[in-house]
Amino acid sequence: MTSKDLFGEALVDHFEGRIYPLSMERDDGYIDEQDMSFYFKEYDQFTESERKALEYVKGRVLDIGVGAGRTALYLQKRGVEVVGIDVSDNALDLCRRRGVKKLVNMSACDLTFKKNSFSTAIAFFNNLGLCGSLDGVAKMMERLHGIIKDGGVFLAETVNPIDTDRRVHLTYHKSNIARGRPPGQVTLRERYRGRKGAWWDLMLVTPDEMRTLCSRTGWKIEQVCNGGYMQVYVLRKA
Repeated sequence: MTSKDLFGEALVDHFEGRIYPLSMERDDGYIDEQDMSFYFKEYDQFTESERKALEYVKGRVLDIGVGAGRTALYLQKRGVEVVGIDVSDNALDLCRRRGVKKLVNMSACDLTFKKNSFSTAIAFFNNLGLCGSLDGVAKMMERLHGIIKDGGVFLAETVNPIDTDRRVHLTYHKSNIARGRPPGQVTLRERYRGRKGAWWDLMLVTPDEMRTLCSRTGWKIEQVCNGGYMQVYVLRKA
């Protein structure tokens, strides 16, 4: 039997001082332990790439995958109106406790906001890939194109999956390609306190794939912010 929302449970436990390891298991058996403190970092602990990207924020903001609210809380302190979305009830409850003002239980893959609702959208820390495949990311970006006002921006963060020399990852990429999948499509599940979550897919996007996605969905790459092991693409609504 699988357990639901282990990630959200781990966020709440960490916030309340119960520190247990949350691990992400890949479907080839590779396991990566998550640093839950990351989701509670203040602005001066954000990566350089995120700090650079946040300079492009304007108007009303959609925070996709709000998590523990680190980005939303920072922007609120600046006087910015932010709406955070997440599918984790635990995460949303925690955000309310921490002071995030506007929250909606909504999937990144099912954005139902009205046209021109926001001037900026943010998907930090691989949240660009929450819809699990290149087609899923493209559909999300198409929906965002209608939701974001003309001239608005989408700050999309992803690790470049092929920028690695680690054999365990290169072997996984080759296996993906052999199965007809992009190299950066990753099948994962959470492991927490002796329980396992359901399998789900995360799409890690290469620079070439990002250019193709933008050409398909009406976005233009205005800037690529580096500084840290991930990149933030500043995408302008064309």
